[in-house]
Amino acid sequence: MSGVEAEDMSTGKIPRWESELWSYVGSGDGRHCPLIVQCEIERSYLCPDDAWKHFHRLVKKSQFEIDRVDLGGVQFEGVESCRVLRLVERLAQKYVEMGGIDSPPVPTVLIGLFDRRCAVEVRLVPLTTYHGAIWLLNGNWVIQLNKNDTLSSQRHSLFHEAFHILAHRKCSPVFRKRGSGEGSFNELLAEHFAICTLMPRGLVTEKWAEVKDLGRMMEIFDAPKAAMVARLRGLRLI
Repeated sequence: MSGVEAEDMSTGKIPRWESELWSYVGSGDGRHCPLIVQCEIERSYLCPDDAWKHFHRLVKKSQFEIDRVDLGGVQFEGVESCRVLRLVERLAQKYVEMGGIDSPPVPTVLIGLFDRRCAVEVRLVPLTTYHGAIWLLNGNWVIQLNKNDTLSSQRHSLFHEAFHILAHRKCSPVFRKRGSGEGSFNELLAEHFAICTLMPRGLVTEKWAEVKDLGRMMEIFDAPKAAMVARLRGLRLI
């Protein structure tokens, strides 16, 4: 952690890069990337905004054959080039560092850092449409997770919803839930945040060099298969 960022956390000031991220999220329509006009990425090939639906469906799948599924090279190739996604990863890394996490798996107690002013309660409920949802009840946060999901999927959904908590706190408009067949660029940001939080870049790179096995990586990071594949592909490790 840099001295500047440590000072920002102790004084309560938001780092410039984080202010930049929330300005993008707050100024957009929630459905498309706010940098869509001036972005340097060739949208027809690299922009993650063009492929968020595929990305969302992929991460939510619990079973799939890697070699038989189109893993969407569009969004994986575009992750490193997308300014907004790079800022989201930096945000995830900020909270990983705040939690003092230096080895996997990332503990779910990290959720307590996302709003120090309000309590965060996690409830397992039988959701039928969503994998997770957040509510602000009596001044405290309630995160609902689908009790029918696997533990690793619930962990992923937990940090997905944590991003929504941060967005509610840091900017407007707040995110709105849409129908199960719809989504938004903001949902892609939440997915990316969850992946980067559960699977920090440095730890993934280090562990992959040791094991080079997808199943073991899933166990080490306690992460869903599709999310782990997304991370490894995004880091160009596979």
